[in-house]
Amino acid sequence: MNTPCTKLHLFVDGELSPTEADAFRQHLTRCEECEVGLRDLLQLELLASRALAGTGAEQDDSQKVTPLRPWMQRAYRAAVPVALAAGLAAVGVYRLQAEPRMPSEVFLASADTRTLAARLSHPSADRFRRFEPMRGTSTSSEALPLRPLAELEERQDFRGIASAYALRGDWQQAEAFLARAPESADKDNDRAVVALSRQRWEEALELLGGALRQEPKHPQALWNRGLALQGRGLWEQAEASFREAAEVPGQDAGWAEEALSRANELKEQRETEGARWRNQVKESWQQLAAGKADVKQLAQQPAVARAALYESVRTATTSAQVEALLPLAEELDRVGGGAVLQDYVRDMAARDFSARAPLAREYAKLVAEGKTSPGMLETLRRSKEWDLYFGALVYTGEARKDAEALKALQRFSHGSRDPWLTLVVDRERAWSEAQAGRTDAAERLLLATLRSCEAYDKLFHCAEIN
Repeated sequence: MNTPCTKLHLFVDGELSPTEADAFRQHLTRCEECEVGLRDLLQLELLASRALAGTGAEQDDSQKVTPLRPWMQRAYRAAVPVALAAGLAAVGVYRLQAEPRMPSEVFLASADTRTLAARLSHPSADRFRRFEPMRGTSTSSEALPLRPLAELEERQDFRGIASAYALRGDWQQAEAFLARAPESADKDNDRAVVALSRQRWEEALELLGGALRQEPKHPQALWNRGLALQGRGLWEQAEASFREAAEVPGQDAGWAEEALSRANELKEQRETEGARWRNQVKESWQQLAAGKADVKQLAQQPAVARAALYESVRTATTSAQVEALLPLAEELDRVGGGAVLQDYVRDMAARDFSARAPLAREYAKLVAEGKTSPGMLETLRRSKEWDLYFGALVYTGEARKDAEALKALQRFSHGSRDPWLTLVVDRERAWSEAQAGRTDAAERLLLATLRSCEAYDKLFHCAEIN
């Protein structure tokens, strides 16, 4: 009878077509008879090769032992993933010699570059090589040698096996073997690498936080934390994590150099993006001030238009200038829903500009030059021109240092009913926590604020949260 079990030798001999081989792999995970047969073959090959290697006898050509059948010699090349997934520990191979050194191909040591941006904790998998991103979606074509993996399994070095798979992009197998490893900071780091491969940034951050609580100067965890923060959009925190990783002693100088390079690139990107955003807002603000803005066109970029609207209201010196902004407020409210911006514009247009105009000019000077005149913040606080005080506190960063100023921001944002102002306040709260040294609390706040911002579907400039 021609059953799938009859194809075992053909499978390990590599004589099945790719389609037939895939089908047999599926069969092997469910067939106890084939699983036992495969284990027997692997045990026989390993015992025989060890016995021959251990004789040390010199033989002439006529006395050489006949090699094992080709399918035995090549079994490990075809059966690695299935055999290990089925439980290679059941092979029960005896230790007939001292623990061998792992062949370099297990950890791709012969490669000149690496395609994995993250760092694994296993020493053999953490050798520095220049990073070269993978092109396309293919993984490493280099097969895993089975015998060394059997040795790793025998020694219960599950992180080593997981690392070998991770280096080849086989994340399912890597995750399965990590589950069998004992709990440690290294295990948490490597589980985070699996999460990073799937762009599960916050899961990775949670795991890396656990690793760093156990070992605050864990170099791989600090490095991978930088990758996770970068992926989540917290570029400034990512930069700091890479710089901290670069300072950990005892690691290859190449890792420190690349960490600093990544940190510097993040700083440059953050500054470039910040400058681009400020220029967009400034240009829109100037168009509004000159009465040359196309309201409908401007509202196609609601995040930019909203920021420009606030600055235009804050720097207006007459009621008429504020009222002229009502069409833009109406258009943005139409896009976002509600009437929050219209109410704001009408309320500010009704203010007493004999008192407000001088303060608006001081505020405009702050925005243009980045400097405050002596006593400006206190003057704004006493004036009850809360939107000007809000803007000045954000520009100067004073709310991050002064609890009462932070409370003033919270009161104004709550009264405004504008979710963007609430998000800005949450960001200032996060930075206040960071300046107080409570970095974990700051990171949690920033991540929660980003999630809230992203729920508004491009109505706000979420990068400004950082």
